[in-house]
Amino acid sequence: MITAIRRMFSSAVGKVLALAFLVFIGLAFALTDVSNIGNIGGVGGGDVAKVGSQSIGVGELRQQVQRSYDQARQQQPALTLPAFIESGGLDTALKSMIEARAFLLYARELGFAASKRQIDGRIADLPIFAGVTGKFDQTVYAGFLQREGISDAQLREDIERQLLLEQFIGPIGTMPAVSLTLARPYAALLLEERKGDATFIAASALAPTTTPDEKTLATYLTQNRARYSLPERRVLRYAVFDRSAVPVSAVTDAELAAAFKENAARYAASETRRFLQVIAPTRAAADKIAAAARGGQSLDAAARASGLSASFTQTAAQSAFAAQSSAATAKLAFTAARGAVIGPVEAPLGFAVYRVEEVNVIPARTLAQATPELRERLAATKAQEAMVTFYNAVQDAVNNGATVDEIAAQRKLKLVETPALLPSGRAPEQAGFALPAILAPLVGQAFQGAAEGEGQLATLIENEAFAVFDIKQIIASAPPPLAQIRETLVADWRLTQGHRAARDKARAIVKAVEGGQKLSAAATGTGVGAVQSIGGTRAELARGGERVPPEVALLFSMSANSVKTLEIPGNRGWMVLSLGALPRPDAKLVDQARIDAVARPLAAAFGNELVAQLIADAKQRLGVEINADTVTKLKRELSGQSPASL
Repeated sequence: MITAIRRMFSSAVGKVLALAFLVFIGLAFALTDVSNIGNIGGVGGGDVAKVGSQSIGVGELRQQVQRSYDQARQQQPALTLPAFIESGGLDTALKSMIEARAFLLYARELGFAASKRQIDGRIADLPIFAGVTGKFDQTVYAGFLQREGISDAQLREDIERQLLLEQFIGPIGTMPAVSLTLARPYAALLLEERKGDATFIAASALAPTTTPDEKTLATYLTQNRARYSLPERRVLRYAVFDRSAVPVSAVTDAELAAAFKENAARYAASETRRFLQVIAPTRAAADKIAAAARGGQSLDAAARASGLSASFTQTAAQSAFAAQSSAATAKLAFTAARGAVIGPVEAPLGFAVYRVEEVNVIPARTLAQATPELRERLAATKAQEAMVTFYNAVQDAVNNGATVDEIAAQRKLKLVETPALLPSGRAPEQAGFALPAILAPLVGQAFQGAAEGEGQLATLIENEAFAVFDIKQIIASAPPPLAQIRETLVADWRLTQGHRAARDKARAIVKAVEGGQKLSAAATGTGVGAVQSIGGTRAELARGGERVPPEVALLFSMSANSVKTLEIPGNRGWMVLSLGALPRPDAKLVDQARIDAVARPLAAAFGNELVAQLIADAKQRLGVEINADTVTKLKRELSGQSPASL
């Protein structure tokens, strides 16, 4: 809806800014690249921050954190609230709320405004508030506010901020272009080429071959606990039931007879007809066409002779045809013989002439003839009703506190217990285990925060298959016993020691090069392998979709005649890189096409920089105060480290 703003926020910097402005209601605006802002709530408990003269309450922040956490769990079902808080979820939510509030107050202070009429119009245009007629529905609107726990005033403030974004930020953040003179030196940078030397010190070559003792291994495991920890796992017990598990009584003769009587019209003799029709604007024209058709000319030819055309009606019974024309016309049309011409008769748009094209007579069916169809229909209805009754009984049992064992025994269902499962349904301690694919909804539901022993119902196939289940055991995230991963620990410990030795050699080489030695001589002096030449152009770094070697990327962050180390991930070792002189490309040699290509994204980058400066200025002018103690207490509360006290 806010196309210009979405375009402005398409860059990396712009998306960060978007987080600071666009609130939860942005989802209703279909702003799919924006989330996690809010000015929702305010339930007391003190203030967590102050922006200008306005405060942000603990309740507001708590609700926004919960909302952000719920959204994050849609992508990571196993994510816990403590882990979300630890990863910075609360800090991000607070920063976003502060910047959103600062922007709104700053825009108002500068004289920008959104009228009530504009806000009303924006609300009325939102499809999420449309009723069955496709237009704004006050009942739907009120239901949305109640469901989301926000007030009309809060929603209006959010929309006001959206409108001010369009007025204020849009023109600043969407610079049309930068001058070619300004773009030329940036384009010249893409021609920059750097060449250097590098040597690799492999950790595996320096790893010890000895086996560490138990204490060393235990210490190593403790220091790297997160690396070896299995995620939270859950042991489930479930019983599946579908139509095959539900007893259904057979269809009786009495039920067949009653259904036959109830649907007597369906099985009585019937007749349908299809007509070729012409609609003429006047009775005189219709009379001429009818006379020509009765005289032996085809109705279609007679219509064309008068500048009209004939068309076929749908095959219909007399009652349906009467609804389209009139009772008198239908009676006349259904008493005429096939091929007869009827009319002219008055029609809504003129005068109609019909020719009977098809007559389909369907004889009446007896009870015996209708029985197969009736039996199939009644059996399906009884099966559906039995399924609903069975499901409701299981649901009532769950609601009344019955255990899964009791429900399975009472309903004669097979109870199955799983090994400890991850949210993916995989069992890390049983490599060959495979959970039936149909149970995926059950596993997803089981990891949504239910407690141990709490019975639940899961829909596996809509209206077809269900499962009653509980969580037998929740196994917290932790490393497996040392004995189970001993070989892996030993191998990793050795590689870690080799990695540290490689780091020490890399530092020794750097010291030697900084002391005046060539990289090749320093590498040879420490017993390291050969030195290789590396290099590339800056344009290669900017080429989208292609992986740039990290050592080449590092060259472009080094100064002339310098040496640096580069750690290779995964404890694989270290590299030492040296760079000599830095020849600068001549900007005059840059072709026009390259300058044009750089100027377009450069305008967006400048626009984003201006927006960032504007927001920083807004916060500085208004003043921002954060109650660090309250923030810390709220973090501890939401992380489960202390009781709620705010």
